Amino acid sequence: MDSSSAWSLASVLVGGLATLAIFSFLIKENAFYRFFEHLFIGIASGLGPMLIVRDFLWPNIIEPMLGLTVVTYPDGTQSEPYEPLYLLYLIPMVFGCLYYFIYSQRYSWLAKLVIGFTLGASGALAIRGFFAEAGPQIASSFKPLIVFIDGNLSLMESFNNALFVATLLLVLNYFFFTFGKEGSLQGKMAPLGRPLLMVCFGAFFGSTVMARLALLVERVQFVVHDWVAAVGSVVGLG
Repeated sequence: MDSSSAWSLASVLVGGLATLAIFSFLIKENAFYRFFEHLFIGIASGLGPMLIVRDFLWPNIIEPMLGLTVVTYPDGTQSEPYEPLYLLYLIPMVFGCLYYFIYSQRYSWLAKLVIGFTLGASGALAIRGFFAEAGPQIASSFKPLIVFIDGNLSLMESFNNALFVATLLLVLNYFFFTFGKEGSLQGKMAPLGRPLLMVCFGAFFGSTVMARLALLVERVQFVVHDWVAAVGSVVGLG
């Protein structure tokens, strides 16, 4: 058995053990589960920074900054001129390193500068992302109640749009608490939004369960076919 085959066999064996360990939590919490839980967290914690350095920092910042992307040909010409503006990356890098002053009692206020800047930038990006996502949804909610396709009235499309608009208005009306009195039309129509919300939440829950079942089926197939076959090959070699 060559090294690549041995490595693949070891990966399948460890993967099967990890799968069984995670599913053992369904019986009760145990040391077998906790070991692989901490192992997964440790691997994920180490893999994340490595991927950031390999896929982002090194090719996009460090290599251009050091001029490693510039290729010098035998005749002395270069593939591209060195861009000294890449050195400006040192400013945010040094600023980000101030975060480590959080371990100093005397200079911990320097870390608060980085934390405040990060929170402000994250809040601004979240607001921009909200409007970028909510804006098109609001615009697409204005649907025509009467739809014509190739000059002919489409009853199905008209019905779908009317049902969508009615559902939207009833759900929005359900959350209007600032006006509308009991006994008014608005107050009588408000409870109709609750079953519509339940249908929506049920659809979300159903799609979530289907996604989880797809993952479960994949893991069961891995254990039944790949892992059992790998265990059988190891027993046969023994």
